[in-house]
Amino acid sequence: MGSLVNLPGSGKTFLLIDGAKVNNLPQVIYHEIETPHCDALYRETELADLLEISPWLVETEMESSLALKCFEEWMHRGATIVIRADRDFEEVINHLRGLLTAKLGSGDEVVFRFYDPEIARHLLRLDPRDAKLLMGPCSLFAIQDRRTGEWEHFHNDQSMSKLESEVFTIREEHQVAMERAAGKTALRKLELHVANYFPHLLQKTGIEEQQWEVVSALVKAAKARGLYSARDIALYINTVGWLGHHAFEDIDVQSLWNESPATPGKAIARIAEFAERKSTEGLAHG
Repeated sequence: MGSLVNLPGSGKTFLLIDGAKVNNLPQVIYHEIETPHCDALYRETELADLLEISPWLVETEMESSLALKCFEEWMHRGATIVIRADRDFEEVINHLRGLLTAKLGSGDEVVFRFYDPEIARHLLRLDPRDAKLLMGPCSLFAIQDRRTGEWEHFHNDQSMSKLESEVFTIREEHQVAMERAAGKTALRKLELHVANYFPHLLQKTGIEEQQWEVVSALVKAAKARGLYSARDIALYINTVGWLGHHAFEDIDVQSLWNESPATPGKAIARIAEFAERKSTEGLAHG
C-alpha cells in the first residue's frame, strides 16, 4: 500500500466515504473515532430519505484507525477519497452537498455520484475548469487504486469557496468518463474475484507477478459468447477457473451450451454449475 502520511499538500484532512459501499457506516465511524467531526452529505437535503446509503465526510488524520480501515481493510472496496483543504469542516461539506445533484444538457437534474472514487478519478482527469468546480475550496483529492493500492493526486492551486449556487452540468464527455469508470470498477471487481477464487488463472510459468491482463481477455471472450452482465461474465470466468482455458471444448459443456443457444445467460448458469460439480468430483477422487 502507498504511504498514507506522505500525501502532498497541507491543511486539514478529510475522508469522503461512500456509504453505499460500507454497511452501517455511521456506526463504524463512531466506533473508530470516539468523538468524530463528521456528518452525512445527504442530511438536510432532498436526498435525506436515503440517509442510510449517504456518503459521509469525516475530519481526521491519516494515522487514525478509520483511515487505516479505509485504505487497508477496505482498499478493495474503493470507497474513500482523501481531501485536503485549508477551510473549516462546514465550508467543505457545504461545497460537497452542492454537488449532490447535477444538471444534464436537457436541463433535467440527476443525482450525481461524484463521491465514488472511480467516478471522481475519471472526471478529474478531464477539463481543469471542471476539476476546479468539483474540488471547490479543497486543495487536494487523493484516490487509491482498489487493486494496487497506488495513489493518484489531483491538485487545485486556486481553490474557490463561492460555488454553492452553481449547479454542475454533466456534458457528453462527463457521461463517457462515468461509463468508463463503471467499466473500470466492474473489471476491478472481476480481477479481485479471480484473485480470491481462481488465483491459478493469474499465474504464468516462470513469471512471479500476477497476469492481470488474463481477466480482460476472459471478459472479452465472455462477451464474444453473448454474455454481457456482470453475473454472466463471472459465471463464464468460474467455468474457466474450474475446468481450465479449454473448458468450452469439453463435450458436455458444448452440449449444455447448445441446449440454450438463444439464451446464453441461462446456458452459462447451467454450465458453471456443471463445471464446479465436475471439478469438485475430480478433486474428491484424486
